[in-house]
Amino acid sequence: MNFYISGQSGFIGQAITKYLLEKGENVLNIPRVYTIDGLRREFDKDNPDYIIHLASYGNHYYQTDQRQMIETNFIGTFNLLEAAKGYDYKIFYNMSPSSVMLEKQTSYSLTKHLSEQLCWLYERTRNIRPYSVYGVGDAKHKFIPRVIECLHTGESMVVDIGAVHDWIYISDLIDALFSGETKIGTGIGATNGQVIELLETISGKKLNYTCGKVRNYDTDNWIALRGVKHISLYDGLKLTYEGYL
Repeated sequence: MNFYISGQSGFIGQAITKYLLEKGENVLNIPRVYTIDGLRREFDKDNPDYIIHLASYGNHYYQTDQRQMIETNFIGTFNLLEAAKGYDYKIFYNMSPSSVMLEKQTSYSLTKHLSEQLCWLYERTRNIRPYSVYGVGDAKHKFIPRVIECLHTGESMVVDIGAVHDWIYISDLIDALFSGETKIGTGIGATNGQVIELLETISGKKLNYTCGKVRNYDTDNWIALRGVKHISLYDGLKLTYEGYL
């Protein structure tokens, strides 16, 4: 099968690529900057059986250009959907953040929500909403990798210890994705403080941190209503910690 992936260089993209290659599938990268005609030329090389749209802008703290969010998250999704129309693909997976379901939205989640609505206008599309994905290979500035780094260096960090997340390990996300799940979480919330305590137990070290403010869009209800099969948070953090050593 031919799997076309946008955002292949990201954390989730790399993990899905590795998984598919180990299964013997043909994985092809969708260029970061693309037009409808350019995408069609790519699809002409190998007819897409599956399209996994991961490319986005705004999910990292340093990505703040709202025009770029619209161009990447909405217009980019439109171009990809339009280009794919003439091909006999089975499923178009559109990856979106679970934050699109929150009452308080960010510029990023709003543009991703618009891209979800756009997908419903096309055939064979599936909007995927993972919760807080973690594991080896995640960006170093993300919460869990940052905690692990500071545990090793002794560097101080500011933590919103009361913020609650539904943490889903990367391999569990992939298994759930290809099992047909769309809202992918464990159904179990854990505070940042609880994550720190587990990593302190795993590492045998104490984190040097000060308490910061919870983000205005964080909520105790940011948890999947129905959890998928998953490894425990402790085991997932242990795998992540050992992978970063």
